[in-house]
Amino acid sequence: MSTLVILIIVAGAVLLALGLAYLPMRILVAQMAKRVAEPIRQFIQRQRERRALARDTPDRRKIV
Repeated sequence: MSTLVILIIVAGAVLLALGLAYLPMRILVAQMAKRVAEPIRQFIQRQRERRALARDTPDRRKIV
């Protein structure tokens, strides 16, 4: 009987610890994703702006 009670208490403690660690982990991962995504967004925007400029040579990507 006491073994069963100990297992229930341990399982409850593990579930509580996982539950309390989940939210900070999600916040941390979200912050990391923002830091990684921002330079990529800036690069894409610079590429769009560069491609939007008028070129002296024709665009070879389009079939004439």
